[in-house]
Amino acid sequence: MRYILLLTIAFLTMSFGHKFYVSMTDIQYNAKAGSLEITMKMFADDLETAIRENEDHKLWIGDKKEAPEADGLIEAYLKQKFELEVNGQPIAYTFLGKEVEADAIWCYMEVLNVEDLQTLNVRHRVFLELFDDQKNLVHLYKGKQQKSVIIVKGQEEKEINVK
Repeated sequence: MRYILLLTIAFLTMSFGHKFYVSMTDIQYNAKAGSLEITMKMFADDLETAIRENEDHKLWIGDKKEAPEADGLIEAYLKQKFELEVNGQPIAYTFLGKEVEADAIWCYMEVLNVEDLQTLNVRHRVFLELFDDQKNLVHLYKGKQQKSVIIVKGQEEKEINVK
C-alpha cells in the first residue's frame, strides 16, 4: 500500500517531459445508482504516442490543432486496452469524455446496471505496449472500502474482491 501511495504522489506532482510512466484509474461503485464511475488520469503525450502507433493518427490533445475525431480515437484505444468484468461477467463501459489539465488528460467512463459489486476483474494494458516500466494504478472504492492494485507488463489482469 505504501508503494501505491508513493506512486500516486509522484504521478500527481510530475511535470511535463516526464520519465515516469504511470496512469491512475479510480473506480467508484455507486450503489444507489447501480453504476461504476471511472476516472483515468494519464499523460497526454503518452496517449498521443499510443494512438499514433496504433492508428497512425496525430491528435494534439488539448491543442488548437486537436483532431475532430480525437474523442473517438481515444475511446477506441481505451476499449482495446482497458476491460472490466463485474462478478465474473464482462461488462461494457461508456466513454463520457475527457478533460485536459496541463500535461495530463482525464478520461471519464461509466458502467450502468451494476446491482451488487462483489469482484472486479481489471485488464489494464494502457501504454504497456510502449513502456516496459509502465505502471497502471487502479483504486476501487465501494462504500468505505478502498482496494488498490498495480498492473504492469506481464501482469495485465488483476481481480479485486470487495465482498
